[in-house]
Amino acid sequence: MAKSKFTRGIIATISAMVLSFNLTACDPPMPPDVAAQILEQSYTCELGDITVSYPDEMQDPAAQWADSLQYACVDPLPAMSLTTAEAGSPSDMLVSSYPADAAVCKPNFAVPFALDAAAVAFQLADSSSLNLKPETLAAILNGEITNWNDAQIAEDNAGTVFPDLAITIRKTADQNSLSALQSWMTSLKQDISGAGIKAQEGVAFNPLAEGEVAIMPNSQVLNAGLYAVSLITATDSETGEQKLATADNLGISSAGSQLVPKKNGASVTFSLDSKIKPTAQEGLNEAAQPYQAIFPVYLYACGEDTLLKHASALFLLRLDSQGVLAASNFNPLPERVRFESLDVARTGLATPTELPAE
Repeated sequence: MAKSKFTRGIIATISAMVLSFNLTACDPPMPPDVAAQILEQSYTCELGDITVSYPDEMQDPAAQWADSLQYACVDPLPAMSLTTAEAGSPSDMLVSSYPADAAVCKPNFAVPFALDAAAVAFQLADSSSLNLKPETLAAILNGEITNWNDAQIAEDNAGTVFPDLAITIRKTADQNSLSALQSWMTSLKQDISGAGIKAQEGVAFNPLAEGEVAIMPNSQVLNAGLYAVSLITATDSETGEQKLATADNLGISSAGSQLVPKKNGASVTFSLDSKIKPTAQEGLNEAAQPYQAIFPVYLYACGEDTLLKHASALFLLRLDSQGVLAASNFNPLPERVRFESLDVARTGLATPTELPAE
């Protein structure tokens, strides 16, 4: 098995660090976070092209990753490239929030790649903001509140006038989104089972009619330029100010800091522990209210297990690639989850070892 090759270090501040590789089994396993930090400084390249199938809402960052790789794995390194495969067709790798269809992809490893969230989208011509207490949202979805000018909606949105218009609830929803929202609402002591909404896998996007409410992936909401409900999950005891959990980068990242990863062989899963205190994003003094209706988007390597697929997965999980995700319709992984994904992805590749500076 050929060893992977690495470029010169990308960051000048690590000039004193020398990378070497040790493939013997006698060394203790390197902690995933340490390995990730070392690997982050160089590119691991294997010769060949990998076809990857992405969700429609991820096409823009996918094009950026393909372009970036052309400048990363260049002579004298092996030329490694990514080609976008048509959705639903067999491919070397698959990015999806659903289990891989065996007719398209038989996974040999599967790791979290990004975060998506359940959004409650709404369409009102004169309103781009809608804040609701959990009990108000539950009443709307369950058909107990049927008009936009209801006093309970007005109470949650002081100063906003809503029209005398019937509320229409879309009766189908993306399965992941409905499940994530139901789980969060249950933790908020609300039951939305009376909504009668049917879950479907991979529901295609359809525009909303005036007055309509729909549960859908946040990536679809952002891609379509729609507006989504913010949940009033707390109130400041001193000021009385509402604290909003919003399906944006801050709210989803805050919930992401509550995730606990679990590695199981060639796969990684995670669970959300609401008892974990949310972590503020770098540069902020306080964590945003966590928007906990989140779910993973997975990266599947399909078919034969090859070093090329592992090296390609490493590239897609790099911090700079996750930075591209942060500017897209999806959220990047929290670091402790990403470290575990990288640990699976680098299986079979040369193990980086940090040596003392010469």
